[in-house]
Amino acid sequence: MTRIADLNGFCYPLTPTGRSSLVGPLPWHYGTEYLSILYRADPDAVNAYLPEPLLPALEPGICTVVFSRWTSVWDAKRDLAFENPERTQYREAAIWAGCSFEGKPGQICLHIWVDNDFSMARGWFMGFPKRLGQIFMSEPHPLNPVMGPIETGTKLKGYVTAHGERLIEGTMLVRGKIDPATLPYPLRAPLFHIRHFPSIEAGAPPSVLELVELPAQNVRLGKEAWHGVGNLAFFPSDLEEHMSLAPIEILGGYRFSSGYTFAGGKVLHRWV
Repeated sequence: MTRIADLNGFCYPLTPTGRSSLVGPLPWHYGTEYLSILYRADPDAVNAYLPEPLLPALEPGICTVVFSRWTSVWDAKRDLAFENPERTQYREAAIWAGCSFEGKPGQICLHIWVDNDFSMARGWFMGFPKRLGQIFMSEPHPLNPVMGPIETGTKLKGYVTAHGERLIEGTMLVRGKIDPATLPYPLRAPLFHIRHFPSIEAGAPPSVLELVELPAQNVRLGKEAWHGVGNLAFFPSDLEEHMSLAPIEILGGYRFSSGYTFAGGKVLHRWV
């Protein structure tokens, strides 16, 4: 007779070998390119997403829309990018908001769309409220005769669609190069997330409802980072709830890259 211990896999599907698990075991290693538009939203709208013991950021309403292109592998499958490149690549578009926990500043992801199933499953495990969408970003190529490398005057764009609706569009006009170490703190703040898994029993409390911190290890920034003039457009949706977080002030645009390892998180608070 099969025992539960005979089934393997970090997540579904649980099988005798675990080979087809949608997400492999920790640690996970990431490399990312970002187009980030820093802005200020209505502080009351942001605060409505922050349950105690999370508190608002020192700069109320500080937010970022981030379009990003990712490559990731897990430690036990370091050759996956060679064996099956599609299984390691995805794009995201997200709304982040500044917050704090016990005096420590951080950021929380309020809405996020992703274009690959393994990233969505992994995100739910980590507390990201991921949904499927389609994300597109400008990709200047330095050898393209009419595009050239990113430089002062380069125009960049990202946008996200889901279920036939365009949701958010962000643009950046590059003004110059900056030291990656001087990127604004909201783009580098620690991550606080809410992990939520409902109970299968009707009317019962959630099986998991906890506040977690997601620390990064082996953090590295690309050699180049760019800043510029940013702009955002939020479009109404019949399905999504991002409009309350639309910008009231644009603070700037940033194009940069980073890499890091996620080896596990820390539970800060449990509501159930």
